[in-house]
Amino acid sequence: MENGKFFRKEAVIMWRRKGLVTAALAAALVSLPFSAQADDRKYISSISLKVHVDLDPGDSIDDGDSIDTSNGGGDGTYVYTSSSKYSIDSAQWATDTKIGVGDTPKIEVYLDPDYSGDTEYRFRSSYSSSSVSISGGTFVSADRKGDQLKVVLRVNGIKGTFSEPEDAFWDDARGRARWEEGDDDSGYYDVYLYRGSSVVKKLEEYRGNSYNFYPYMTKEGDYTFKVRTVPHTDDEKRYGDKSGWVESGDLYIDEDEVSDGTGQDTGSGAGGGITQVGWIQDGSTWYFRYPDGTYQQAGWLKWNGIWYLFDSSGRMLTGWQQTGGNWYFMDGSGAMKTGWVKSGDVWYYMNPNADGPEGAMVKSSWLVIDGKAYFLSDSGAMVEGWYQVEGNWYYFYPGQGHRAVNTNISGFQLDANGVWNR
Repeated sequence: MENGKFFRKEAVIMWRRKGLVTAALAAALVSLPFSAQADDRKYISSISLKVHVDLDPGDSIDDGDSIDTSNGGGDGTYVYTSSSKYSIDSAQWATDTKIGVGDTPKIEVYLDPDYSGDTEYRFRSSYSSSSVSISGGTFVSADRKGDQLKVVLRVNGIKGTFSEPEDAFWDDARGRARWEEGDDDSGYYDVYLYRGSSVVKKLEEYRGNSYNFYPYMTKEGDYTFKVRTVPHTDDEKRYGDKSGWVESGDLYIDEDEVSDGTGQDTGSGAGGGITQVGWIQDGSTWYFRYPDGTYQQAGWLKWNGIWYLFDSSGRMLTGWQQTGGNWYFMDGSGAMKTGWVKSGDVWYYMNPNADGPEGAMVKSSWLVIDGKAYFLSDSGAMVEGWYQVEGNWYYFYPGQGHRAVNTNISGFQLDANGVWNR
């Protein structure tokens, strides 16, 4: 009996001790940071960067060259953020080029989340343009790489003055003017013809490197012309200035050599010759004229390897155009675009293959580029976020468009094909 009491007493003591240990262990576990760590981990909802570029036309940059990240103001080229939730680990050029007026080279910026203090911040898998603010540039993309976020941006267009034409000279004694392109050239020019000090003929934003002024030499005298390089595209006009004038030497036309005015602008001479062929500008509208005097109308023209589209009046078209049941996009110069095209906040993909139809908008279709899958809706828009295709749900990274695979999105698991299975 005594032994039995002893064992029961010891059992009670051990049970009480065990309870105390269990309670102490529970208290210790509550005090550990595991659950608090999950509560204190916060996603960074938006990104803000400032970029300042000190480049001039003619400067060169190399892909991979580092960019200063320590400067918050002043001169030089730098990338900066004032955020307390993340910091800049590094920045580098993502473009290898010689800088021209209006160029917008790319920069890659790598951000680290902040782990200091009571809150642990982390980046989302990707960010769209609405969540990224770039002062001094424009957003291209943002993707998480491990714990870091890689942000790609384009700097604002490089400001500068276009270079002057290299030379201005008379090609022959019958009034054909010629000039050479400068080092930083837009391909468009103002060209003024003078007789003495009087302006006889003006060409503005003229595309070309020669012009026959003879039809305007209707009086005896000394003729000269001036030429300067001018901006043409919207970006060039926003960031670029006209060059200085370059003046030709004198060309004397005596009274026996003067023109009768035949061939001015659109006319043909007595001998049947057409004085203006190829690209012809009238105000802000471009036309294309053939040597037989006819104009390109209502269809496509491939010139120097680039496709252009014209309406029934012969006007070169720009922007979105529908023809043959397909949509095409023509940029500000009239050139048909292929590959990715951004219109507003939406990305579209224009067929780059000549087996065609080349340049046509791709719609209602999967697209695989560099091993990444995208889906274009029936409107042609690149889809983003959760989207159902043929009964299956997929997730397409916002701002990037490619399909997520073998990952977890907000708690929803996606398989190797990117399909979410309920």
